[in-house]
Amino acid sequence: MKIQEIKEENWPAILNIQNDAYHQIGPEELEVLKSKYSASPETCFVCVSNQNDVLGYLLAHPWHGTQPPKLFEPLPDTGNSDTLFLHDMAVNSQSKGKGIGRKMVKELIRVALQKRIKRITLVAVQGADSFWSMLDFTKVPRPTICPSYGENAVLMKRVLITQ
Repeated sequence: MKIQEIKEENWPAILNIQNDAYHQIGPEELEVLKSKYSASPETCFVCVSNQNDVLGYLLAHPWHGTQPPKLFEPLPDTGNSDTLFLHDMAVNSQSKGKGIGRKMVKELIRVALQKRIKRITLVAVQGADSFWSMLDFTKVPRPTICPSYGENAVLMKRVLITQ
């Protein structure tokens, strides 16, 4: 398996993985997902098998402020920022437990450090905060999170550069 940039032919598989993964909050439209990619193609990628089947995807983009972007809406112009918002990461159900998520996060951190990004934030949904905690993300106290993220959503961050 390998991590690579998202190609146009990958989007149907991304939509299928998203649809399977998010049973509590529902999937976002293709236009919304592509707006994240358009904002920062270098921090959005897929993990593919040797046969080029999409096993998982990750979408991250620059973000300002402490409140995460709303779900189900195209991303507004974000410009440059020292923070990345990890909007979405999902792995297909047949590939879970094989380290694909960890591999994609490792790649995101590598790219973020090259770009001198200071932190990555995300909203953990559907109980995923325990997974993100294992990857050194910590809960942000008293966050303001849009209700579209569902019940028990947890804002988390990982500091990469402290200066």
